Amino acid sequence: MLKDFRVLSGLTIAVLLAGGCRSAEEYEAERFSKVPQAIEKITNGKVLPEGTVLTLQDCMRMAIENNRDLRVYEQKQKVAKEKIYAEVMGMLPDLTVTNDITGRNNTPASSSENVTGGTGGTYSASQSSDRNVNNLKVEMALSALDFGLSYLNAAQAEDYSLIEDQQLRRAKQNLMLDVVRTYYRVAATQDAIETTNALLEKCKQVEVALEDLAQNRTLSPLRLSDEAKRFYRLEKQLMEYRRNYNNACIELRALMGYLPISDIKVDTSLIKNMQIKELPDINLLEKIALTQRPELYQLDIQTNIMVNESRKTLLMMFPNVKAFVDWNNSNNSFLYHQSWWEIGAVAAYNLLKLPQNIYRYRAQREQVNEIDERTLALSIGVMSQVRIAHANIIEVKEQFELDDKIAQKFAMHAKMARESYKAGGALTQLELDRLELEAAEAEIDRMLSLSNYYVAYQRLINAVGVDNIDPETVGLLEKKIAEAEAKEHALSEREKQAIANVQNSVKDNGQVMFKGVVVGENTLSPEMRDRLNALVPQEEADAAL
Repeated sequence: MLKDFRVLSGLTIAVLLAGGCRSAEEYEAERFSKVPQAIEKITNGKVLPEGTVLTLQDCMRMAIENNRDLRVYEQKQKVAKEKIYAEVMGMLPDLTVTNDITGRNNTPASSSENVTGGTGGTYSASQSSDRNVNNLKVEMALSALDFGLSYLNAAQAEDYSLIEDQQLRRAKQNLMLDVVRTYYRVAATQDAIETTNALLEKCKQVEVALEDLAQNRTLSPLRLSDEAKRFYRLEKQLMEYRRNYNNACIELRALMGYLPISDIKVDTSLIKNMQIKELPDINLLEKIALTQRPELYQLDIQTNIMVNESRKTLLMMFPNVKAFVDWNNSNNSFLYHQSWWEIGAVAAYNLLKLPQNIYRYRAQREQVNEIDERTLALSIGVMSQVRIAHANIIEVKEQFELDDKIAQKFAMHAKMARESYKAGGALTQLELDRLELEAAEAEIDRMLSLSNYYVAYQRLINAVGVDNIDPETVGLLEKKIAEAEAKEHALSEREKQAIANVQNSVKDNGQVMFKGVVVGENTLSPEMRDRLNALVPQEEADAAL
């Protein structure tokens, strides 16, 4: 039997080791095999119909539904919730079933002799157990220390789940900011991309014209060099616009969970004219940010996790009391009772672990203080982000007003130049082309500035930590903040009044008053005093004192 067990154990270990060891070539082959699967999962059922024009709300909705990074956070959230149940199950008592089967090749017997020098004792061998014995034991045990630790572990697991909720909420907020930023980059250059391509072709024609002028020596070398520099700069700028547009299209599709290609069309009606956004008071926005930012919630939850960790350390300073009950059964024919119950308790205490737990507890309390300092530091950072984002909106708005003015001027100049050229004025084709290119560049800059304004507004929303800052949402949060401040003010006033009452109760002569009566003075009437003295003899009262 023992030999068979050894053979079975060896085979099991060999199978486990063989299955757990993999070579670099196997990992490489697996990676190659996963490529078609990954592409199929990305493209499966996610094809935009041809000619689809997406609004900003469509892009946000698709990003929430399909973004892979967001799916990772959602999966982490599910894992954290499952860990809560795992820790709760840890509070159950231990239930162990043990079945021992032993066999010998000879008879288990023993003898004894008297060690005190007497004549008693067993001088021949005696048997008290069969050769083959089967012992069955069912034991249930509950450790008070393990139960307490499991309870605190469950509380910490729930806190970790709440942290994952806040991380998921922040990931959605950051995703919305990325979608808005990329959407407006696409919208700002989408309408102008065809014009840009046409202007790039015109730049190539101008380059040929400049070469002809250089060969014919129609213009001076200095004038020719200046004109060439202007056109080359415009051509480079237009190529930059086209590259940014393609990159933005690819990024927007990737954020929406689609195959990252540049085939996408968005609604550009939002950037035709500026829609001024009303901004709440900056001080109110700071308070809202301090109540809504997920990062601050995470630190608050982390504080409670560390407090529970210190409580676990306190539990480890107490002895471990373990209560158990078990049922035993044995087929040993020599036993008087072959089945029986046992109940008992065991207490154990490791004294030399106490100093370590004391210092560990002190370190954990300092970690709580560290998290408090981190919370204050992050609060300052959050307030700074809100103020920077608020100031950025104002600055971007002024930048748009300037670019809008420049675009109108350039458009007017280009229109006047075309009319003059058609009327046979002194303006050359080269100068007309340059003015049209500069007007197109100014119009693209204007649309980019307008898109930057909307992105700056979304960045402010992201800095505050809310989904929007419309009057209804801001009003509701302002009401909650006012209620919390009122409660805090009332609590502070009660504390001040209590301190004032204590201070006012002390007279100049050092006597302490309570409700107008000097503490220690007997204010009972003589009749009541005599009745109380009759209940307690004077000798017993003196003895008690």
